[in-house]
Amino acid sequence: MFVVLLLVSSTIMFMFALIFTIESIREKEPRSPMFGAAGIAFSVILIISIIFIPVLRIPVAVFFGLGGIFVLVVLIPGKPYARAMKGAMGHVIGNAKRFDERDVVFARLRLANEGSADQKECYKHYYKEMHPEREEADVIRREKGMLGKNGGGAIDNSYPPNISMLHSAFDIPDLLGPHTTAEPQPDEKPMKMDSAKSTEIAKNYAKHIGADLVGICKVNPLWIYSHRGEIHFDNWDDWGKELTDFPPYALVMCTEMNWEHVSSAPHTPAVAESANNYAKGAYLSISMARWFAHMGYQGVAQNTRRYDAILSPLAVDAGLGEVGRNGYLIAPKFGTRVRVFATLTDMPLIPDKPISIGADEFCRKCKKCAESCPSKSIPLDDKVVHNGVKKWKLNEESCFEYWSKVGTDCSVCMAICPFARPDTFSHRIVRRLMARSPVARALFPYMDNVLYGKKWRPRKVSSWLDWSNGSKTKKESY
Repeated sequence: MFVVLLLVSSTIMFMFALIFTIESIREKEPRSPMFGAAGIAFSVILIISIIFIPVLRIPVAVFFGLGGIFVLVVLIPGKPYARAMKGAMGHVIGNAKRFDERDVVFARLRLANEGSADQKECYKHYYKEMHPEREEADVIRREKGMLGKNGGGAIDNSYPPNISMLHSAFDIPDLLGPHTTAEPQPDEKPMKMDSAKSTEIAKNYAKHIGADLVGICKVNPLWIYSHRGEIHFDNWDDWGKELTDFPPYALVMCTEMNWEHVSSAPHTPAVAESANNYAKGAYLSISMARWFAHMGYQGVAQNTRRYDAILSPLAVDAGLGEVGRNGYLIAPKFGTRVRVFATLTDMPLIPDKPISIGADEFCRKCKKCAESCPSKSIPLDDKVVHNGVKKWKLNEESCFEYWSKVGTDCSVCMAICPFARPDTFSHRIVRRLMARSPVARALFPYMDNVLYGKKWRPRKVSSWLDWSNGSKTKKESY
């Protein structure tokens, strides 16, 4: 029986190592397959030793005993992170104020001292009256363009197939953008329905039409912009308007970004995938707005052509994850590889509860995104209090300047995040342990460094995504 137990333990170890190795190879990881292969070889040696070298059975038993103790310790559950369980408000420790969308770097760069009289007036008001100290730097950034010159993709010599994917996808939000608000017709009276039933239908319909994750929250006014700032359709008379009237509920949706595309970061397949998700988000959020309207309620889509709210805290409040060191939402299943959209509505819905997945505690120790950030825009230090919120404060301006340089939205911090790896057997186990075990949250950042390394290297992609002289030309490390 003793020998049988040792053989079973060795076989289980072999199977885990084999699965890990296969998954690592499929993920095109440069380092972890070697550890997996070593685990396979070690398991085989153990099996041979147990069968043919009886004197080694006791040391092998001790080895598995210590391993079993480690597993048991890691399985000991701990309390969920208290701040995370309070939602986004769990990180508010001071006098927080609503953020002015006019100060968002993208909104500032859409301003120009040219064009219509209304746009010139907005430019004058912002740079002469509100923030004259920002004008000079913003003029330089504006000249570089949001994704650099020549339509983007400078890092890949603006490779036409991938850049055309980017622009064709962003055509969709431009086409749908003017229809973000949906109001019921006069003959469409609010359908009276039990809130639990309407919530079930709304969430499942959103998943049916393409959302990968869906949650609901009450809209905290603190996450609504104080003033309109980003203008897309020449409606400059809206610029600077105070946002005072907004629906009380948000249906928040996430779409998964394809791992292979993201793993090319900061190259063009990543930005093409980003644009693809923004196209999906425009469709999803506007479709849900129309559904709410036909049910007799207001629907206001939140996507790249209209944001009334900051979506990350809404997603946290809707139980879809935590915000990491890099400022992205970290979702339970996909990590940072998600884009967030929402539809605000006055249909009575049942909110979800915030969750703790261990991301906040993990990020304190991990720091991979900050260490690999090409523009050093992600802080290596601890959180600071900014506008009454305890957070890792990013440098949005330096991040944007790197975008302009490479002509993509970079995505290195998204790709290197351990939570972002594909939803495979090995990573599912790790994520579940991370959500439950304080020991796992303390040890796994260091184990991850050993298995996967600390620096980012873009992965090779399928031939149809590869750029001219593509990913095989040199090894890049960030």
